[in-house]
Amino acid sequence: MIRRVGQLLLVLVALGGATYLALGVALYALQDRLVFPAPGGIDRASLDAAAGEVGARPVDLVAADGTPLYAWHLVSRGERLVLMLTGNGETVASYVPLYRLLNRNGWDVLVLAYRGYPGSGGAPSEAGLGMDAQAAWDWAVARYRPERVVVHGRSLGGGVAAMLVAGEANPAGLVLESTFTSVRDLAKRTAPLYPVDLLLRSPFDTRSRAPGLGVPVLLMHSSDDRVIPPDLGGRSLQHVIAEVQYEEVAGLSHQQCLPLADPKLRKVYLGFLESRVPR
Repeated sequence: MIRRVGQLLLVLVALGGATYLALGVALYALQDRLVFPAPGGIDRASLDAAAGEVGARPVDLVAADGTPLYAWHLVSRGERLVLMLTGNGETVASYVPLYRLLNRNGWDVLVLAYRGYPGSGGAPSEAGLGMDAQAAWDWAVARYRPERVVVHGRSLGGGVAAMLVAGEANPAGLVLESTFTSVRDLAKRTAPLYPVDLLLRSPFDTRSRAPGLGVPVLLMHSSDDRVIPPDLGGRSLQHVIAEVQYEEVAGLSHQQCLPLADPKLRKVYLGFLESRVPR
């Protein structure tokens, strides 16, 4: 009897180990789909048609590795620009009301489609999105002075924006909306039993880049964000950024654009932009 119990325990341990290994392999194989869930079923023609409806001009860019990229350019006065870097499940058309708000307040907008996302070629990765953001920045500063450009990164776009601004880009300011300390931190909380550091290909370590940003930063987060909790986002990042303004609101989800959904934050957001690049 004891022998049979021992054999059963060995089988259960083996099954548990096999399940743990299988889940780890699945997480490693599927991580790009989780980090970069690009919307499907949207082609260039439909984006161009949407651009015409909202007054945007389609822009073709090329990343340093030759990947073709797509963007929208919405012009107000042609004097100052917000470079918008969107979240991981979004397209260039996701925030038309925000673009209109910015245009009404004298801001032009350049919004980028990352590689692998509707309108652009290639497949996404952390390094690839870094090259994409650099291509958008290079296009922007060929037309606007760097001190007339503010970068706005939302969710995953905050990680991309931090990578850009911690590098060679020198904008007038940076807005990080509903973004994370790192994808690694999120993964460790979601899957604490796995060696995330060994499995993760795109850690987007914004926390380590934050001290090197070198520009004034507006951080915005909701205390009710369930996708990126504020303790893994703005609430923690504020302590590692040299020049920062942190604004936290309640009652808004991760999917909501904070400057649009909250009147107070809208005023703070527009005020920050105006303070960085006055008319």
